[in-house]
Amino acid sequence: MNTYKISKVLNNNVLICKDNGTEVVLVGKGIGFNKKPGTTIKDLDTVEKVFKLQNKTEQDHYLQLLDQTNEEEIRVVIESVQIILAHFNIENNESFIVSLTDHLIFALKRVKNNQLISNPFLSETKYSYPEAYQIAKRVVARLNLQLNVMFPEDEVGFIALHIASQIEHISIENTKQVTELINRAIRLIEHDLEIHIDKASLQYQRYIRHMHFLLQRLKKGERATIELTFEKLLKAQYPLCYNVAVKIIKMIQSQMDVEVYEAEVAYLTMHIQQLLLASQKS
Repeated sequence: MNTYKISKVLNNNVLICKDNGTEVVLVGKGIGFNKKPGTTIKDLDTVEKVFKLQNKTEQDHYLQLLDQTNEEEIRVVIESVQIILAHFNIENNESFIVSLTDHLIFALKRVKNNQLISNPFLSETKYSYPEAYQIAKRVVARLNLQLNVMFPEDEVGFIALHIASQIEHISIENTKQVTELINRAIRLIEHDLEIHIDKASLQYQRYIRHMHFLLQRLKKGERATIELTFEKLLKAQYPLCYNVAVKIIKMIQSQMDVEVYEAEVAYLTMHIQQLLLASQKS
């Protein structure tokens, strides 16, 4: 049976301990009550979560983060990280645990200091990564309630983007590249077709999903196909939308340095046409 020697009592719910020489963080309701450094934890029934960071750099960074934050904020942030890890069944991912804790702590500091940052990728993040967005929204609601703060929706989007980088198995940089490309494409459509796109519309959500999967296909080197006659028909029937689709594809080719086949232009044309029709009806 594991026993843990207490190094530091952060608060009633969080302890820093030693486990065979390795620093670990124990989380559990009331686990730190009346405990002192140097004593041993033997009643493991009170331990709800153990964060064991083997990487010394990650471990040092994590402990520094906890040391810079007050007890109540530490408790709520750690519990928030637990909620996200449990929801996506993420285990033993040290870098994600540390980076997510870091993200939440500094997002909280920004909100408390009223240093609010506009999120240009909010709509695209919401519809490209709906599951990550919903769990981020749940976590933020909890942070707001328990810490008496008010995270803006922009911060929900930033947290969702951070989560998406893990569950989609792509880097934050790549996740941002995807959302930025989608955002630029939307601006191009609105400018060239002289329309306003309703971000709450079903057509917009479908378009976002299409763009998201298009970009993922290109990253994986997958190729879409379409009947040549159908492609020619789309080009003839919807020349404006087709030309916008060509511009978007060229932008993607330039930014991602990948080859994009004609079939993708045709599929994109159909979605742009639906956005145009929806804007004309609203």
